Amino acid sequence: MTFNEEHAIETYKSLISIGSQALKTLQLLNGGAIIALLAYLGQVSVRPEVARRVSGALLFFVLGLVAGTLAYLTTYFTQFALYQESIQGALFVGRSHTLWLRITVALAAASLALFGWGAFTGVKALAYGSCN
Repeated sequence: MTFNEEHAIETYKSLISIGSQALKTLQLLNGGAIIALLAYLGQVSVRPEVARRVSGALLFFVLGLVAGTLAYLTTYFTQFALYQESIQGALFVGRSHTLWLRITVALAAASLALFGWGAFTGVKALAYGSCN
């Protein structure tokens, strides 16, 4: 194996590792925010009022968690399509791995955006008493 081939393989492995860590981070951000809000609701004395105010933020965090989970799923489809393309070559008739990759990136970006939106909404609800 030449140096360039070995370098390409190691770069590919590191890209998969970095992508996996990024998706885990999105899961941790959104899931942690859900747990933190629920723990806060368990400690506050006026639960129904606060629960109504932070329900929008909680929804954004849940949607962010769902988007992150779907991004994990589409990484499988990306790798499977890439494998099929390399095995079958021009005979491959399925969806391109680049399509699945774009979907994965869009879902990851949506997960991050939903986390940010949920954080903003939650802070606004708790600081100003309104989610509007």
